[in-house]
Amino acid sequence: MWSKLWDDLGEDWLCSRRAAKTFLLATVLIFPTSLQMLGKVTPESLPLWAQYPWLFICVVGTAALFFLWFGMWRYWAKLDHSNRATKRLWFVVLLFGLWIGACFYFYGAYLPQVIRQWREVS
Repeated sequence: MWSKLWDDLGEDWLCSRRAAKTFLLATVLIFPTSLQMLGKVTPESLPLWAQYPWLFICVVGTAALFFLWFGMWRYWAKLDHSNRATKRLWFVVLLFGLWIGACFYFYGAYLPQVIRQWREVS
């Protein structure tokens, strides 16, 4: 399913401003989702008025973490222009860091490369 999604979107989309904004939103949603998954925050500990928004954010965040993780893998495999040693390091981060590693990759590799590409085009 995810592979088909990335094939339909294409590599051009991965470098677009819309993609960068969507991935940025995913990194924001992943933070509360990770807190929930690690047991640091539980819905029962929240006031009743906050439980439903929290659960909604965590459900959407769960989809966002897969979207970001697979998106960063796709970018790493197809479009990353880092040198060989750096790509190997990011491979380990993405593989063992899972969605948290994907967040690091987004801020450390993807975003700087995409912004640099936008500046070259302008």
